Amino acid sequence: YTPWLTANIVCVPDPESLTATDPVKTIDVNYLGGGSGLMYGYTVKLRWDGTVAHTSCAVDSVWEGALLSSTGTTLFNARRTGDNEITIDCLLLGDEPGVSGSGTMFSVKFTGLAVGTSDVGIIVDRVRDKDNNALTGFVADYGLLIVDVEDPVVTDVDITNDTLITDDYVKDGDTVTITANVSDDDPAFDETNIKADLSGFGGGAAVGPDSYEFGVATWTFLVLTCDPSDGTVTVKVTVTDPIGNTANANGTIIADNTAPTAVTGFDAAPGHEKCDLTWTNGTDDNWVGVVVRRYAEPGEYPQYPWFVGNWPNVDAKYPGSETVGTGVYEGTGTSHTDIVVARNIHYYQAFCYDVVGHYGPAAEFAHDLATNYWLGDIAGEWGGWGEDGYVNTFDILMLSGAYGTSNPTGDPATCDVGPTVHPDWHRLGLPLPDDEVEFEDAMIFAMNYGVVAAKVVPFLPEEYSTDVLALTLTEREMVGSELQIALRLEGNVDEVKGVSAAIAYDTDDLEFVSARLSDDMSLPLADVFFWSGTEEGRVLVDALVLGTDVTIGGCGDVVVLTFRVVGDGYSLDVESARIRNADNVELDAKLGDCASGGEMPLVFRLVQNAPNPFNPVTKVAYHVPRESEVTIRVYDVSGRVVTTLVDGVVEPGRHAAVWNGRNDAGESVGSGIYFCTMEAPDFHDSRKMTLLK
Repeated sequence: YTPWLTANIVCVPDPESLTATDPVKTIDVNYLGGGSGLMYGYTVKLRWDGTVAHTSCAVDSVWEGALLSSTGTTLFNARRTGDNEITIDCLLLGDEPGVSGSGTMFSVKFTGLAVGTSDVGIIVDRVRDKDNNALTGFVADYGLLIVDVEDPVVTDVDITNDTLITDDYVKDGDTVTITANVSDDDPAFDETNIKADLSGFGGGAAVGPDSYEFGVATWTFLVLTCDPSDGTVTVKVTVTDPIGNTANANGTIIADNTAPTAVTGFDAAPGHEKCDLTWTNGTDDNWVGVVVRRYAEPGEYPQYPWFVGNWPNVDAKYPGSETVGTGVYEGTGTSHTDIVVARNIHYYQAFCYDVVGHYGPAAEFAHDLATNYWLGDIAGEWGGWGEDGYVNTFDILMLSGAYGTSNPTGDPATCDVGPTVHPDWHRLGLPLPDDEVEFEDAMIFAMNYGVVAAKVVPFLPEEYSTDVLALTLTEREMVGSELQIALRLEGNVDEVKGVSAAIAYDTDDLEFVSARLSDDMSLPLADVFFWSGTEEGRVLVDALVLGTDVTIGGCGDVVVLTFRVVGDGYSLDVESARIRNADNVELDAKLGDCASGGEMPLVFRLVQNAPNPFNPVTKVAYHVPRESEVTIRVYDVSGRVVTTLVDGVVEPGRHAAVWNGRNDAGESVGSGIYFCTMEAPDFHDSRKMTLLK
């Protein structure tokens, strides 16, 4: 090849790309004309890189072009003359003058094998005219194959919400991190070949990654506006390698830009050092829970100067957002008892929230206010100024001493509780002190006398250690195969009047025996109504203390259930429960469960042999709950002992014995029915076995 000469034998197209979608391409070798004479025949060698591409001498891989064949009959032959070399001979036949060009000498079909490039080398060996004279002036230009027959790979498009604790949801203004595992076998592949469609987050349709390291492409993006605003947002990562092979994968996340609706029916009712709160939750497609906030104007008790001066325009005191005031509840319930000792009028506001942190509005029906004490409770347990949760004779004595006082101060000011508002004149209403201790106040004392506080009966021995009311199950004791389970009341702040519960169990593991009140609940402190019943796999129990406003005091075991263990272990759970206070208001409670550890069998058991039928070996499993004398024998249908598998002291645990189908004399026994029997203290069981030969 002399570079100052113009090539006249060329590859078309040049270069040619072999891709994953089109891995087989054909290259034409064309003569453009310009040789020293008319071409009658030629020999050309073709060379290439066999690690990158492949071709053969087959007729469908190398074929003659129209350069010579268009003028007459030809002889065309392609033969392999090296591992990656083909020699092509083509000649006109007969008295033909030859051709001056231009035209296609021959065509070659290549198949891509691996990433890389390969020269298509053209070596002009011989060119002759019709008189077999050598011709000159033939210069070949090498062609080029660019090969990449593997698509890039993109997987695991993951969207992480960096603003929230959830990676399943997003809202406008959050920051998300998007990652994708991306790989390609082309060494020239880099981050410029990777794009993400971030239009669902208010970004561009083809955004390159912020980083691409160790096969992971990463975008960190501030969500300007989700599209759609509510629903599934899709991020599509598209990868295009240098030769044009493409791949893509999607990641999705749920957009939520709609706040929950407001809580409705919020009600706050007074109690002794508490407020009882009830409400109806708002709704949302991705609703999570509700928070209740509390505020109390400092220094108001007992005569409430701000409240008196502003009633009924008190909306400004309700917490205006989920961060204002003191949090008193967060959860999924519809009621709560707020334990608060310092006397005041307490303003409550509830907000529902969803998974992305949207909070519902501070609506009118989502707030209420109440005192955390009984109006008229101004005397201690043994008299004198104070409070004990009752309005009784001691309180009336203190009222009498202050009766008729104008502009009372100090302790007598606690007597100035009337008139009441919200609701008007009600004994449980809000106090609107009028600087007089007189009839209005005496009416409130009279209506609350003896009835404002539940009569707490100290049935159960334990103090509450948590404000979370719960019904749980605990194992009391196990004697032989009989198991005692206690239904326990926990977190009771002396408010529970009645309990109704359904306890579920597996009849394959447990057999119900009886249900009774615990010894503590059976004490002659107050009358108790108790009932129990059963359904398939359930024990139903009801326990209620009788009497106006009487409640259960303390925490501990309420009911004792007895079961017989018939399986290897057990599990029980409080499937459902209704817990009511003295006003018959449903109390929200956590329900618990109870299960055996499962490490050691609880009862003796002979397990069915396996395999069954068998020939000639089978395994017999058996369970021993405590160290015991155990005998396991095989009998034939006539009752004769065939062999003894176990006879002696066995440690507790799960064991197995193997029978090889032979009797005690070592002789094989015949096909038929046999019986495996296990005997242990207070236990006898057998299993039928079938030997087939």
